[in-house]
Amino acid sequence: MNSSNMELKLFFVVWMVSTAEQAEVIIAQGRIRGEMHQGYVSYNGIPYASGNDTTGRFKQAGIPPTWSGMRESQQPRCGLTSRVNDCLQLDVHVPTSGASWPVLVWVKGGGGRYSPGKLVQQGIVVVVVSHRIGPLGFLCLGEEKMPGNVGVKDVVMALRWVRDNIPAFRGNPYKVVVAGQGFGAAMVEALLLSPMTGDLFHGAIMQSGSVLCPWAFNHDAKDRGLSLLQMLIENDETMTLLNAGAEELAVNADKINFPYLPFGICIEKGFKNEERMLPESPYRLLSNKLARKVPLIMGYNTDEAYIFLSALRENNIRKKMARDLSVLLPEELKFLNVNELKTVAKQIKELYFKNNSTMAALLAYHRDAYFLAHIHRSARLHAASDLPVYYYQFSYAGQPGVVADHQLRKAGAAHSDELAYLFPETTSSMEGTDGTVQDNILRLWTNFVKHLNPTPSEASPRWDPLDSAEPRVLDIGAELTMQPFPYTRACRMWDDIYERFYYSRNYLGL
Repeated sequence: MNSSNMELKLFFVVWMVSTAEQAEVIIAQGRIRGEMHQGYVSYNGIPYASGNDTTGRFKQAGIPPTWSGMRESQQPRCGLTSRVNDCLQLDVHVPTSGASWPVLVWVKGGGGRYSPGKLVQQGIVVVVVSHRIGPLGFLCLGEEKMPGNVGVKDVVMALRWVRDNIPAFRGNPYKVVVAGQGFGAAMVEALLLSPMTGDLFHGAIMQSGSVLCPWAFNHDAKDRGLSLLQMLIENDETMTLLNAGAEELAVNADKINFPYLPFGICIEKGFKNEERMLPESPYRLLSNKLARKVPLIMGYNTDEAYIFLSALRENNIRKKMARDLSVLLPEELKFLNVNELKTVAKQIKELYFKNNSTMAALLAYHRDAYFLAHIHRSARLHAASDLPVYYYQFSYAGQPGVVADHQLRKAGAAHSDELAYLFPETTSSMEGTDGTVQDNILRLWTNFVKHLNPTPSEASPRWDPLDSAEPRVLDIGAELTMQPFPYTRACRMWDDIYERFYYSRNYLGL
């Protein structure tokens, strides 16, 4: 064998040993073996806490378990009917070389799949956190055995695990950004408002969601819990929330007659043996500048409500609103008389349906009423604390993302469209304008994880932080442009409506 062949063989052996070492990690819980990918290693299904499926199913999780031998990488299987411990797991995705990487902790909004390859290839560690969802994660009765918000408390336990263990994966515990989309974004904002989080993270990203959104926060949390209990009792008089099966809870939770998600984030009572996630209403905490003061990226998609298109058609909403526009009004608004209701309905008609009642106008209404108005209010309240809020709108309607309806094209980006660029199934580069948009959003997001500033250099355009007096957004479309916030009139109207008929009348105001 000549010397060059021997060198090649030696190189191959060293490479295999090096690769094997990179794919094995030792932490206090035990040894973990990862899975090799192109440019990164994945350690999937790591338990970050432990829970009890009976007495502790609705309570804060405990310390993580330990194991002997090698724990192989495994895909978490967390859903509405899963065992508690199946949801108390996270995945760690690490570049194959280098050290002290900044860390992005991604909070799942539900049970979706997130492929992290493109983000990790930009030189960051990506941690994807599963947590309890549905009634097991968010049932809130204000009782010691069911205090509420345990799904968010699961994420706190995951962040504590990251602080203690991420150095073993060559991650930097002093450079952690927590992020989420939709309900995941609302959970991230709850973390910003909680006394439980301390210095567990140093920046946050909230995409298309806020804890102020009516579908994320339950002012009527106890009523929802009691309704679920009543449904169980009607089926079996011996049934309780503690002894019902996970499937029974999920099926009946889907049937209770309340708007939006059956269970969301709530205000908690204090109990001796339970940490308190959210002691007051989110609006009060934000208005009193009590949120964690860390840099933020916040924003929305310009056609958020496009995902409602099929449901609006199936329910003949345009026909119903032609008879009575009040069918559109959010159910959490509290009107004392018909005149108040008619006044608000008239405001809405003037802004959205004065000259038409098209499906496009209906989608604009739902975008503003259920997403944009609340996200904009939240962004301005955070910006009032004098820390940078990088405010964006994602407007690009490309090939990836939500499939366009053949009768009505997207007017912009639908809810969740940006995820197709951040978490694509493949690490292959997109082509054309899709590729340009992907490169831009990946660069901006990972710059923020690394520097807490999405445009740290002299890049053009520079993403300026939000000024509440003259709000501007970075428009992420085929190009990047700073422009005046385009929905000021609508947000002013919704601010007024919610001040008068929601915050003051649901006892959540100042």
